[in-house]
Amino acid sequence: MNKIQQISQLSGVSVPTVYKVFSNTYPTSEKAKTKVLQAAKELNYTPEKLKKNRRPDISKSIIGIVVGSVLNSFFNRLIFGITKEFERYNYHIIVLYCNGDPIKMQKNLELLGSICVNAIIFEPMESYRLDIIEELRKSGTVMLQLFSQVYKNIDVLRFNDELGTYMAVNKLIEYGHFSIAMFYKKWDLCPEREPGYIRAFEENGLSVNRDYICRMDFSGNIRNLIKEKLIQLKPTAILSVNEAMSINVIQTLNEMNLRVPEDISLIIYDDLPWVCAYDYTAISHPFDQISSMASEIVLNRLQNKYAADNTSTILEIDPILVSRGSATIAREQLKY
Repeated sequence: MNKIQQISQLSGVSVPTVYKVFSNTYPTSEKAKTKVLQAAKELNYTPEKLKKNRRPDISKSIIGIVVGSVLNSFFNRLIFGITKEFERYNYHIIVLYCNGDPIKMQKNLELLGSICVNAIIFEPMESYRLDIIEELRKSGTVMLQLFSQVYKNIDVLRFNDELGTYMAVNKLIEYGHFSIAMFYKKWDLCPEREPGYIRAFEENGLSVNRDYICRMDFSGNIRNLIKEKLIQLKPTAILSVNEAMSINVIQTLNEMNLRVPEDISLIIYDDLPWVCAYDYTAISHPFDQISSMASEIVLNRLQNKYAADNTSTILEIDPILVSRGSATIAREQLKY
């Protein structure tokens, strides 16, 4: 354990707060400052040693990004756009992944705080509210949440997933599909997709069978679960949400010898390159717009263009329906 960690432990504050106290550019509360300086005195450690071991100039142009998975094509495409946008303003980007681990998330945020990055763009964790996020915000680090608003006083950039689901289901209803299965991953910070599904049916004067809204758990054999649902529900169309779910849906359809669109129509939520290559109809997110809006929010905060209070900015981006060959007019009920 190094000295900074020892001071953190002895004073009862986080590692980033220790660095903030020893910095001349980031304010901290008097209570935190007193605790840190007292702990440093007891450990015979002075701020001058910290300053000699750091490269203070590098922190003037760094944006940190913390997201879930390195294997997620959606995140990678989004990060590419954000990185490209910030590089226009001579910012360096540090990208860290937590892979669903709250401990790793905590350490990643501590690391970014320890080097005093200008801003952190992050995806909130499921079920976890980390105190360090609030500490970073209060210490002057600009924070931006992606996809979900877990922290009410921190800016958020999210998608209108209710609208995206509505557009997809409504298009399938226009094609004469009334047995539409929606497969999506079970997670606590679930975007509002169900209301969009229900609204499409209700606006078309149709009753909603919630059995077709399939919130799946990836803990078991997901393809077997999908197959069981298909045999039970016998849908004529599927809306599949996110890349991992869509790949499993397509593999299950192949195993069942069900062809798209000859046997069953399919719309995929997230228009990734492979989705376009295989001519699947998709709900698309405008990545260029996402990247420019993310950088605009952060840069405005860094330049103090927003009031310095607890009022957060919520920006919501509408998706686009891209029609291709995988969704067609409904045929007779399949014999599964």
